[in-house]
Amino acid sequence: MNQYPRLFLIFCLAFWSSLNGWGGEVRTWTSTDGRTLEAEFISASERNLTLRRSSDGRRFTMALAKVSAADQEWVREALEALNGPKEKKPSGIFEGRLTEEWEKMEYESLKFRFYSEKGMNPRKRYPILIFLHGRGSGGSDNEKQLNGMVRNFATGRFAEKNPSFIFAPQCPDDSVGWRGDYLQDVIDLLKTAIKDLPVDEDRVYITGLSMGGFGTWSALAEAPDLFAAAVPVCGGGDPRTAKQIKKIPIWAHHGAADPVVSVDFTRRMVEALKKENGEIKYTEYDVASEVRHDAWTPCYSNPEVFEWIYEQRKGLKK
Repeated sequence: MNQYPRLFLIFCLAFWSSLNGWGGEVRTWTSTDGRTLEAEFISASERNLTLRRSSDGRRFTMALAKVSAADQEWVREALEALNGPKEKKPSGIFEGRLTEEWEKMEYESLKFRFYSEKGMNPRKRYPILIFLHGRGSGGSDNEKQLNGMVRNFATGRFAEKNPSFIFAPQCPDDSVGWRGDYLQDVIDLLKTAIKDLPVDEDRVYITGLSMGGFGTWSALAEAPDLFAAAVPVCGGGDPRTAKQIKKIPIWAHHGAADPVVSVDFTRRMVEALKKENGEIKYTEYDVASEVRHDAWTPCYSNPEVFEWIYEQRKGLKK
């Protein structure tokens, strides 16, 4: 038989099968009472699931609630892959806040500024970037934390191509810093945003400078499952937490001649993570660069830093 008619026949059969529901993934399904069934996934809705049983080819529909939680999650992911995420409009404290302005807001002990684009699609999911300021920008005016670099996160060509939700909380008391209840409120604010905004949970990012650099390291240790990547600048942390945070991609920055926060604070974290085979990048600005305690200037002026952090996703190995 000539190979071309045969290939054409195979193609036609494959096309006919796809139209009739064949060609879906065959997998083992588990019911809520523990029974298993090998069947092909055909379609699903929020309530029902249609399968084709492998043993006899019988097609049937059943309540989605009758399969295991793991199978229900598999169906949800399959539907999102086919149809995109469900519509999720801003709710709670974020309702009406997509303004392309640095909105003044409050959450628990924190006052914070919130930035987002106006035209964010509720059927898409967007990353979050949270910025922790340094000492001297704390208080209750909800203004000082926007001084310096943080406004740049929402401007320029990169920001236009990568719309995201940006948070700049203000630490109520610089003498305490980003720890204790203040740090917990930062973490809870992020969790609230994930619940009430169309957030890509695999793209939650954190960065901070000086006191905020310490806060960044601490936030990673407190909630390692929350973050997809971090950029701590001229800060430091507890090397004993390296094992907890080793799977989080981190790009640390510090000036070798820093007279305020010794570069050894970052070096110790970097070495501890290397010993744990952690995902750590490190940029140290040497003495000749004349970078002292302002390592955030070259860090946040480098477009590669933003490109790197926005490329990171939970579970993505480079």
